[in-house]
Amino acid sequence: MTRMLIIRPGAIGDNLLTFPLLQHLHTTLNNLSITFVGNATVLPLAHAFELAQEIADYEDPRWSELFLPPDPAPHFRRLASLLQNRERAIVWLHDPESIVVKNLHTAGIQHVIQAPGRPTFDLNNNPVQHHIVTYLFNTIGIDNPPDPLWHVPVGYQWQAPTSTHQYPRAVAIHPGSGGVQKCWPLTSFAQSILMLWQAQIPVLLLAGPAEHERLQELLHYLPAPASPQLLRICINTPLLTLSQELRACGAYIGNDSGVTHLAALLGLPTIALFGPTDPAHWHPIGPRTTILHAMPIGNLSVCVVLSHLASFSEYGNIVMR
Repeated sequence: MTRMLIIRPGAIGDNLLTFPLLQHLHTTLNNLSITFVGNATVLPLAHAFELAQEIADYEDPRWSELFLPPDPAPHFRRLASLLQNRERAIVWLHDPESIVVKNLHTAGIQHVIQAPGRPTFDLNNNPVQHHIVTYLFNTIGIDNPPDPLWHVPVGYQWQAPTSTHQYPRAVAIHPGSGGVQKCWPLTSFAQSILMLWQAQIPVLLLAGPAEHERLQELLHYLPAPASPQLLRICINTPLLTLSQELRACGAYIGNDSGVTHLAALLGLPTIALFGPTDPAHWHPIGPRTTILHAMPIGNLSVCVVLSHLASFSEYGNIVMR
């Protein structure tokens, strides 16, 4: 068995965009066991998707020992114990003095690939022109990533419409993101929700741990729905639970965020709203993803966003106003 260590620091979206490569490694390498060290929020999903056999939180203080000079001190003995029986490693992090690489070699890992996690330049020192997933593949020597990049795990695939579905299903909406400048205006989200309610389309409203204030502000713009069934709110929902919530929805609308990447990976029809972030580099990976880009992001009109939603068969009854 080949035991591989993969270290991927970063936000939820950074970790989720590593999933296609993890899946490719399992598809192409026989008898592979991956230990994935990354964002604690994403780790249970990586394990459930069978992309990693072992998982570890990068914020665990033990991993900071990777950046200390290797020596016989107790800290290095602990690190070596943590890394034992690993033959290969891929680490996407900043290591200009190669301290991490030296530590991994000293711990007995013979084959180590190290590259920046969010590069400005590619491996040939040229400005990055392609998607981050393509870059990740390139770092391990794969110039032509597979097409399609990603296959949704069977137990988590979006549930496409069938004759047994009671229409319409909820539209999931996530109005938050990692930065305010990346967020579509709350007034636009509120107007969209009102138009969905007028068409008797339920809304599943999503908010992360740092988005309570933004959620409350959005709710301030909204009247009480005519029926309780028209609005449901999920706050701080673990990604595994959220995956099951999303796969039962009919579509998703959200900013450039980790949740948007998750919706796309599940195969859910996803409308991703981009502003200052370049979608050519960071767009979500998924079979049913629509990218709408404007700068500033507030220039995206509600009618444009909902017209794309209305193109999905479940939501053809939306009336543009």
